[in-house]
Amino acid sequence: MKRALTIFALCALLIAGCLSPRRDDSRFFVLSPAGADPATTSARPIVLGVGPIKLPGYLDRQEVVTRVAPNRLELSSTDRWAESLDTDFTRVLAQDLSTDLGTQRFIFYPWYATTHVDYQVKVDVYRFEAGADGKIDLTAHWQVLDGTGKLLIARDSSYAETAAAGDAGASAAALSRALGKLSGEIAAAIQSMPPPSDTSSSHA
Repeated sequence: MKRALTIFALCALLIAGCLSPRRDDSRFFVLSPAGADPATTSARPIVLGVGPIKLPGYLDRQEVVTRVAPNRLELSSTDRWAESLDTDFTRVLAQDLSTDLGTQRFIFYPWYATTHVDYQVKVDVYRFEAGADGKIDLTAHWQVLDGTGKLLIARDSSYAETAAAGDAGASAAALSRALGKLSGEIAAAIQSMPPPSDTSSSHA
């Protein structure tokens, strides 16, 4: 009888353990705007079209990705992006460009064919990740087009930052800084171009 009660108690404990909710240790991260860079900030009365922005398919997931070897990636079991990384990347890039160019008039791709934009920014991202050693890599091909779709400039750029190894929060901050550098380079390229021929009729 005593043995039967012991077995019953053990079974009850096992069942209770299976039914009790598991602790969720997930942590969620976002990118952040870099803020104004006095070297690039300049108000221009333009309408900026942002997109399309393309990230590698392996980043199309909620888990934070770390490159642990040239041909191997690891997905974090606890660290997550709070939203899709391409959406976060696009929004923060638009905020950085808005600050760097001194304009609040920007729209996201796709837009209506009748919508006027003075410049369109397109970005194909090759890498946007942290390494196991904390080194951050943002490598991308970007283009600036005029409002008619004519290509004005195309360039490949690469930016490196550092963060504490294994610290997803520090990596998100470093990735944000790298994205801010990309914005600064794009903004400087736009500022070097002649003003659009007609901004008086522009509308957001």
